Amino acid sequence: MTLLSIIIPVYNEEENIHLLCTELVLHCGGDYEVIFVNDGSTDNTLAEIEKIINNNKCFKCLSLSRNFGHQNALMAGMAHAAGQKIIIMDGDLQHPPSLIPLMARQLDNGFDLVVTKRNKTENIGPVKKIMASLFYSFINIISDTKIEANVADFKAFNSKVLTSILQFKERDLFLRGIFSWIGYKTSTINFDAPARKFGKTKYSFGKMLKLALKGTTSFSFKPLRVALLVGSFISLFAFAFGVFALISYFKGNTVPGWASIIIAIMFLGGTQLLAIGLLGEYIASLFTEAKHRPLYLVEKKLNIA
Repeated sequence: MTLLSIIIPVYNEEENIHLLCTELVLHCGGDYEVIFVNDGSTDNTLAEIEKIINNNKCFKCLSLSRNFGHQNALMAGMAHAAGQKIIIMDGDLQHPPSLIPLMARQLDNGFDLVVTKRNKTENIGPVKKIMASLFYSFINIISDTKIEANVADFKAFNSKVLTSILQFKERDLFLRGIFSWIGYKTSTINFDAPARKFGKTKYSFGKMLKLALKGTTSFSFKPLRVALLVGSFISLFAFAFGVFALISYFKGNTVPGWASIIIAIMFLGGTQLLAIGLLGEYIASLFTEAKHRPLYLVEKKLNIA
């Protein structure tokens, strides 16, 4: 039978682990493996996973040496997956295991990649909704690769897609963009995400902002081009204003003005700082890539050869 590999990064999810495993056993028929990637949890997540592995050999675990981040943990799990069908999902029960049979059937029907799209998420705040909407709108304006709004990191794909994903060696990973970029025959499944049963989301505002910057700089040079166009426009305006000021001086029409000087300095200075900040993001990405550090370090393997 075709082996199904389910990859689940977890970080401080000790309260959700057993309930998640019960759901997985209920909905995963046939030959399957569940690979938990313990991303440097500081609670009893690893101990709870060990208990589960002792009772069910279909469950496995990679324990990373520290917290490397959700995207890196996913890559670690994918690198150790043995299945011909692979599913990636979160460990907070907001990605319903009940969808797994449907996703697997879509792969059997000839699709290479099955993505899931959230219709809504229970108990999500209005601020987070607005921020998510703004993020997807912004990134699709500046990116050369369209990234569907509300598409979750809950995906199923075959070994062909897995081989393609593992070819990516970049350190600043934005897997949602990479899955959109690679192409292949894709199917979409809509679902309603339930509220978290235990714990809090690990994606704080700072982490969401960092992920947004990764997505922006990984898939487009348009921000640099926009900065160039804005800088060119301001330079032309400044040159024209300089000519006007010179003519006014010789005509004797000049009047000393503090406000106009301050406004001009603040406007030009702010624009320059914005452009320098954009350059800094790209340079930082280049610096990270140039060091060629590993994406993750595995401290312990449980039930994995």
